Amino acid sequence: MGIDSMKISVTILPDNSLKEVEIKSGSKIFDLIKKIHLKPDALIVLKDSKPIPIDDILSEGQKLTILQVASGG
Repeated sequence: MGIDSMKISVTILPDNSLKEVEIKSGSKIFDLIKKIHLKPDALIVLKDSKPIPIDDILSEGQKLTILQVASGG
């Protein structure tokens, strides 16, 4: 891990997969979503079971849950 990077723990639901992601310090949740190749308009990001906006700035060691949602008919 570089000096200007940090690690974030991400649980992705509904498949319940856990990822440890290394990302540049000062990155936003949107940057994390892009790095793990998910579509920002098809998910909800949760911190402590509460939704948070994708423009929040990440912090070292943060634990997030990403809930992938589907719609359509």
